[in-house]
Amino acid sequence: SNPKCLQHDVEQTEEVMYPRKPQPFKDWLLVNSDSEAFERVGLSIDAPDILEVTVFGATGMQGTSVVKGLLADTRKSYKIRATTRHPDSLKAKAVQSLDPARITLVEADYDDIQSCHDAVKGVHGAFLVTDFHGGAKMNAEIEERHAKNVIDACEASHTVKHLVFSTMENVEEMNAKFNLGLKKSSTSDEDNYKTSPLPQFDAKARAAAYARTKKISVTYVLMPCYSEMFFELLKPERRRDPTTGKEKLIMTVPLKDDTKVMCMSVEDLGPAVANIFDSYQCYAGHEIGLVTEFVTVKEAAEIIQDVFRKDENEEIQDDDDEVQESKRSRLTTTRNIDLDEIHLEEDVRKVDQWIETKDTYMKDLGQIFKYMAHTDAVKERRSVAKTLKLLPNARSLRLWVEQNKDNVSFREKLGLR
Repeated sequence: SNPKCLQHDVEQTEEVMYPRKPQPFKDWLLVNSDSEAFERVGLSIDAPDILEVTVFGATGMQGTSVVKGLLADTRKSYKIRATTRHPDSLKAKAVQSLDPARITLVEADYDDIQSCHDAVKGVHGAFLVTDFHGGAKMNAEIEERHAKNVIDACEASHTVKHLVFSTMENVEEMNAKFNLGLKKSSTSDEDNYKTSPLPQFDAKARAAAYARTKKISVTYVLMPCYSEMFFELLKPERRRDPTTGKEKLIMTVPLKDDTKVMCMSVEDLGPAVANIFDSYQCYAGHEIGLVTEFVTVKEAAEIIQDVFRKDENEEIQDDDDEVQESKRSRLTTTRNIDLDEIHLEEDVRKVDQWIETKDTYMKDLGQIFKYMAHTDAVKERRSVAKTLKLLPNARSLRLWVEQNKDNVSFREKLGLR
């Protein structure tokens, strides 16, 4: 009832949604009140089910997750077109091997507009993620063009009912508005991205703005830092104790840094996208910032330390002979490592500087990490509540680590075998 309180809420909403503007109810009603309005944006009251989906970027982490999520959906049996520039590659064949009867590999190049049109011909839905570091060769203008080519292909299609676009915020605009203090990226030399701190984010954001001008039904999903990333960042060093002769695993963490970072496993993206396609009318036009948890680097390290220490100290009690043998082999390999003496050592650098010392192909990972964790205004774009509403089984970092403690790839990254 207090006009000042009401005004405060509107201003706060505008800040959280920036650069998009909140839509007044009367304007929303004009758009959503009749079937003709639905049809103008590519929807219909009696919407058909989406049964065939083209997954662009199917061999990447997000694309593969979406393929697996669609295959695991028991509500319907999706047919999937998995696009790749290299259909004969091991990655492409690995994706198709997930279910050869339901997955068709399609050669498509984002630079080849006709191949994008061919990839969506006859399908009902599409998932789009672009590749800044690979396909776009770290050129934001190319990445923006790649996304627009697919968006145009989906709009021109007579069959695509819905597109799920994995996008990001416009960091350049938010950096200026909220004084985030992010520096210009070392990779953004293109004319349209010269002042961009994270051109790979801004390219996706500009493509999303472009999609909103088109006659096409779209849901925009924004991924946080992947839970998987912590295994890369927190790989322990092995140091031998001169007294006991045993090796210790040492994890270093940033010095006294309580900055919380939003995260979610990329594995959970696939089931989330499957749920969007199942109820695409409900999610049309929505932007969903996915996140399951906010943690500091030190908290992530403590979770990994705790889960793997418990794992290595457990007794071999399984009835299955193969499981027992696997555990004996693993414990034999690590018997000279004193896992009860895993230490967390504080690094003198701050979190973004600490990350830049890591061996990673993402030159701007420090910038990304700093952005992801910086302000409440930024973090409000990602909602745990919305994520759990879309995907009730989305996993916390601890649960995800517990479920992956026997994953060979992750164990190797932690120095375990």
